[in-house]
Amino acid sequence: MIWFIFFIIVALGINIAVMVQKQKSAREIGLFVTIILLGFADWISIFLERQFNPNQWIAKLIDLIGL
Repeated sequence: MIWFIFFIIVALGINIAVMVQKQKSAREIGLFVTIILLGFADWISIFLERQFNPNQWIAKLIDLIGL
C-alpha cells in the first residue's frame, strides 16, 4: 500500500510538471488534480470499508468549472 501511495504521488508530480510545461490553464490543472485526489479517496475508502461515491462530486466539479 505504501508503494501505491508513493506511485500516485510521483505520477501526480510528473503529470503536473508536464501540464505546466505545455502551458495548460490553471483550471485544467486544478480539475485534473481534483479528479486524481477523488479517485485516491475512493481507493482509500475501499480499504477502510466506507462508502464513497465520487461520481456526483466529479459531475458537480465539471459543471462548476465549465469544461
